[in-house]
Amino acid sequence: MAIIATISSSLSVPSRTDAVLDYVTKRLISHGHTVTPIVLRDLPAEPLLHGQADHPAIAAAAAVLETADAVVVTTPVYKAAYSGLLKVFLDLLPQYALKGKTVLPLATGGTPAHVLVIDYALRPVLTSLGAGAIGQGWFVLSSHIQLYDGGGVLLDAAASAPLYQVTEAFLATVAGGTAEESTPVQIGAVEAVRVRPEDPETAPLLADLVVEYSTRYGRTNENTQLTEVPPSDFHAEQGGAFVLLRYGGRTVAGGAIRRYDNETAEVKRMWTSHLHRRQGLGRRVLAELEAVAADLGYRRLYLTTGPRQPEAAGLYLAAGFQPQFDTEADPESIGPLPFRKEIPVALKVAS
Repeated sequence: MAIIATISSSLSVPSRTDAVLDYVTKRLISHGHTVTPIVLRDLPAEPLLHGQADHPAIAAAAAVLETADAVVVTTPVYKAAYSGLLKVFLDLLPQYALKGKTVLPLATGGTPAHVLVIDYALRPVLTSLGAGAIGQGWFVLSSHIQLYDGGGVLLDAAASAPLYQVTEAFLATVAGGTAEESTPVQIGAVEAVRVRPEDPETAPLLADLVVEYSTRYGRTNENTQLTEVPPSDFHAEQGGAFVLLRYGGRTVAGGAIRRYDNETAEVKRMWTSHLHRRQGLGRRVLAELEAVAADLGYRRLYLTTGPRQPEAAGLYLAAGFQPQFDTEADPESIGPLPFRKEIPVALKVAS
């Protein structure tokens, strides 16, 4: 596995730029890589401004880059330029400080007019420092990043989907491979399979859920780490089931049920690959779980979703689930949002 250095050049705390970096960092770690952060605002200002590259703190930061296999560089955009703090730091580095390294540049800003900052301002500097491969990078609009008090961030789909793709492409380059492309799914060719939660095929699903939950809710707890439910609850002998959708030999979506009471199955672990969202796979997973629940003798489905998962709430409403909460209230004031759905009699008879 690789050692990946990350550079944060935002001056403010909290920071939308740092929120994006935190999301990407979680994805790097989920792939097994070691991430070493460099936070430029924590470096001593006087040595930075006086060009004292031999100052211990600055030399230590340069040493982190030297030992890294790859680098993620993030910057806010001010007045159509990348961060001055980043410029000062890069100017202190040796001429070929990034020689042979794979680099992923990311930027945030308030207007689409700044979208070319990465290609026309930052990329040439990274090239001059000897970067071996510079990823496509991405510019994220500040309006697509919602920060919450106490931690947690919600990235609009317009930000999270491309961020996922450029990060996966960066990781593929680091590993010497090729990233999977986002392609339309032919629903009729999707295969539903039942597995046990410890099956290796569930690993991408579970790892991605940890990244999503910990990003959106910030604090590490049993829910964000998926430890609030023992895996055995999803075993058939316990009245549970774990269903994956496979397409082209890859896991593209999945979900599970466990016993909630004698007549009710609880839906958990709903997930769709970032590369295949908005193609009906979530609805297909719910349909498969509903059929399994009927087969196991349940009369209804129950689930909860978090207040920072609006797309999940929309999916459940579209799939016929009835909200058990005030839909006009602020989701943050409610907490977990409960839904129920009666299993149709025809489905129960057919099972």
